[in-house]
Order: sequence, then structure tokens, then C-alpha cells
Amino acid sequence: MMEQVQSAAAKKFFGVQLVDGLKRRNWLTYLFAVLISSGYAGALSILQPGLLQVIGIPYTEQATLTGLLGGLQEVVFILMMGLYGVLADRFGRRAIYVFGLATTALGFALYGSATSVEQLVAYRLIVAFGSAAMVGMMVTVVADYSADCSRGKANGTQGAIATLGAFIPPALAGLPQSFVAQGYSEAAAQQATFAVASALGVVAAVVALFGLSKQVGKVVSAQKEPLLRLLRQGAVAAKKPAIALSYGAAFISRGDLAVTGAFMGLWLVQYGTGTLGLSASDAMAQLAMPAILMVVSGALVGSVLTGYLSDKVSRVTAVTIASGLAACVYGAMFFVSNPTVSWVFPLLFVMGIAEISAFVSSQALVGEQAPAERKGAVIGLFGVAGAVGILVATTGGGYLFAQLSPSAPFVLFGVLNFVVFVWSLLLRKPQLNSTSDYSQNTVSNQAR
Repeated sequence: MMEQVQSAAAKKFFGVQLVDGLKRRNWLTYLFAVLISSGYAGALSILQPGLLQVIGIPYTEQATLTGLLGGLQEVVFILMMGLYGVLADRFGRRAIYVFGLATTALGFALYGSATSVEQLVAYRLIVAFGSAAMVGMMVTVVADYSADCSRGKANGTQGAIATLGAFIPPALAGLPQSFVAQGYSEAAAQQATFAVASALGVVAAVVALFGLSKQVGKVVSAQKEPLLRLLRQGAVAAKKPAIALSYGAAFISRGDLAVTGAFMGLWLVQYGTGTLGLSASDAMAQLAMPAILMVVSGALVGSVLTGYLSDKVSRVTAVTIASGLAACVYGAMFFVSNPTVSWVFPLLFVMGIAEISAFVSSQALVGEQAPAERKGAVIGLFGVAGAVGILVATTGGGYLFAQLSPSAPFVLFGVLNFVVFVWSLLLRKPQLNSTSDYSQNTVSNQAR
């Protein structure tokens, strides 16, 4: 009797109801992996502008190159995330997550030593293959580890930890200035900074190897099915309206994050070096870092609020609220011409709330709707939709940044968020029936 009570108590941890068979250390390990994964997700966006300056990339080509490198990574995401999801169903989440962290760490170690565009491309590919696995498992594992009754809180907790991880890139952005002060050259300072970033991934890979669950999330029945069939079944799931909406929400939420990460830092570094006469390291430390910290602070607040909200209203309604807020905030960037004026910083704080709200609500929705026996495949395709959003944000955003204005990529995603806002409004009532039908089908399949 005492063992049953202890087992029941162990299922709930800081408000999150954990699934049967999961230990608290598995959940804590996952959260640590999320911390480092989310740090990696934004690190290149804020570190790369300084590296481009050091390499000597012409000022007029930096935005286009930033977009192309980001687009290259997202092409890899589109090609690989569905496959990684299927492989995770077959071999388990732990193996794919460890591979992703270790490969991303290798890519960062090499990236800081790049001296040409060709090397940037080669090393970005390594980062991309690792990041696709890492980001895919970051979304999949939280759906595996949490019970549906607290899925919003679980994703909110994940979002809060991811937001704390987003403080890592600004901290890394301050390292080049410190290294230069110690006598390093600008190039050597960049290399040392990327080496520190790489070490974080190595530590996370080791912790994940020993701390993540070996069995939770591993679908044994999937071992006997061909990979193409598993991928096809994941795509068929999009016939459900709520899953289709989750893919659309993934598109805008990842695009929101990409636009803010890739172009807010670049805008400020270019403004600092071109208009204010700062060095690259000073512009990163004095302008980019405070702005990103403001966004991250808003995201920390938004993750907690959205996690709570997603368990109080329907998950579709949560998407409606998040996309509506993001549409307003990103659209408001149209009125920004000088990114250093004081009133921009409160706007960036709200932007942080908006982007993480879209992120958390979309994950809660797909986690609720994905069938247990195909969760990896469905969430893999959810990741593909997010990768397409990032591709549009980075490549299209890079072109708009260079040809129209630095605010143009933000305005584009204000419009796209409005489209998802209207879509979710139209789906709110019909979704209730589709969710019920989907849940019944899942139960029926599990019963077999």
C-alpha cells in the first residue's frame, strides 16, 4: 500500500502529471537538455553577426548571407525532422536526442574557426543535421512525458526553461568583448566563444545519455513497419483539422522566433557599427544583448501564462489568443525606424510574450492531438512545418531586410500570424468534435 502511494506521488512533479514509468530524474534531465537546446536554437543568430564582421563579409551582403545560411539549415530540417521522428518511434527518443546534442556541439566547435563563406556553409550543415534531431526531440519528449490533463503546464514549464536557455546566447554574446579585453584578437575571441558554446552541448549530451528514459516514447510496434509507411501515416494525420492547425501554428511560431533571433540582433549590430561607429563586439554587448534580454524576459512571463491558460481553455483557443497577440506586435514593428529608441524596448518585451505564447500553445495542441502510436511521426512533421516557417523567415526575411527595410521581416510575420488567428477562430467549434473523434480513435487503437 505504501509503495502504491509513493508511486502515485512520484507521478506528479511541480504541477506536471508524469506518465507511468517515468522517474523524476528523467523529467529533470529533459529540462536540462531543453535549457541547452534552446540556447543553441538562438545562439547562431546572435553570435553570427560578429563572426561575419571578423571574417570580412561585405556589409551589404551580410543580411542576404544570414538569410541563406538560415535557409540552408531549414532545408535540412524539412528533409530530416520527419525521418528523425520516425527513427525516434523505432529506436527511442534518448538515442536521437543525444545524437542531436553531440552533433550540434561539433558544428559549433567548427563554426567559430570559419574563415570563408564555403566553410560557413559546410559547418552550418553539421549544425543543421544535429539541430534537426535536437529540436525534434525537444518537442516530442514533452508530449511523451506528460499526461494530457497537465499538458499545458508541461509545455509551459518547458517554455519557461527554454526561455531561461534563451539567456545563454546573450551571455555568449558578451564573451568576445571579454576575450578581447584579455588580449585576444577579434578572430580569436570569436573562436573561443564558439568553443564555450560547443562545450555546453557536450555536457548536455552526456547528461541526456544517462538521464533520459530508455523506454518511454519508444514504440515497439513501429520496429516492424517500413520508414516510408510511418512517414505517410504521420502525413495522413493532418486530415484532422486540429492537427492541420497545429502545423500552421508551428509554421508561424517558429517563424516568429527566427525573425526575432536572426534579424533583431543583425539590425542592432549593423546600426551600431554603421550609424553609431561601434566595433562589432561593442555593438553586440551594448545593443544586441540588452534587446535580446528584453525579448527573453517577456518570453519567460509568457511561457508561464500560456502554460496555465492552455489547461484552462481549449488548446485551439490558446492558439487563437497567441496568434492574435503576435499579429499585433509584429505588425507594430512597421513603425520602428531606429531600433535603439526607448519605446522599442517595451515593444520587444511584449514580442517575447507573443512569440513564446505561439510556441507553447502550438506544442500543447499537437501533443494533445497526436496519436500515441504515431506521436514521433506526427510531431516530426509538426517540426517540418516549423522548419518551413523558419525557412520563410530567414530566406524571405533576409531578402526583405536587405531590399526593403529591417522591419519588413517582422511585418511579414505579423500578417501570417493574422492568417492563423482567423483560421483558428473558424476552427474553434468544429475542433471540439474532431478532438473527441480523434481521442476515441486513439483509445480504440490502443485497445487493439
